[in-house]
Amino acid sequence: MHQPTGDKTLDDWRQQIDALDTELLRLLNQRAAIACEIASIKVASGLPAYDGNRERQVLARVVEKNTGPLDQQSVTDIFAGIIRETRRLGTQRMQAASEIPKRS
Repeated sequence: MHQPTGDKTLDDWRQQIDALDTELLRLLNQRAAIACEIASIKVASGLPAYDGNRERQVLARVVEKNTGPLDQQSVTDIFAGIIRETRRLGTQRMQAASEIPKRS
């Protein structure tokens, strides 16, 4: 069994994880909101929802910036999931926007 680090208890560490989870959720929702704005721009510009080059750039950038302890595959998997979900949300927004009749 691992010895406690410093004076922190298990509950202290869990509270820190809970605070980080809350911050991660806030940031993920902020990212999703920006993805929805991008979706609006794509609809207005007639661009497709999926941009494979951009996705590869994002994944390469986060892997490059990773300092661990997560390994590169873990970082890639996590961010691929984030990208997939924000793309799904953006695609839904794009579809909804394209169904709204345009005013003349």
